[in-house]
Amino acid sequence: MRVLLILVGVLLSVVSARAERAIPSGKPLMLFSGSSTNPDCTSAGNLEVRVVQGPEHGKVSVRKTGVFPTFASSNPRSACNLRRVSGIVATYVSQRGYVGDDLVVIEVFSPDGRSKRMTIAIRVV
Repeated sequence: MRVLLILVGVLLSVVSARAERAIPSGKPLMLFSGSSTNPDCTSAGNLEVRVVQGPEHGKVSVRKTGVFPTFASSNPRSACNLRRVSGIVATYVSQRGYVGDDLVVIEVFSPDGRSKRMTIAIRVV
């Protein structure tokens, strides 16, 4: 069973990744959106997202919600791209009025035991 981690705007290596993002102060920034999806669009199990290092100038929230996957058209699961599937989202919001740099490290665990650690540098403007 393959698990697909869908990342918004960030491509990951097998073990870890580093990404840089920019967001206006006080506005939400999606750090991660992912699902573990079967070919029939049912859940293949739950992903778990842990905040390894929280931001110094904001907060990260993690919630289970419906997400739209982004499977390649050649993938049998691409039909799932048109509907919400069970997933998880991690979002960052800076402290009100803060302008500067922040950093978040999250780790995502898939139902088959794989994990990926992501370091996200955030520029708050």
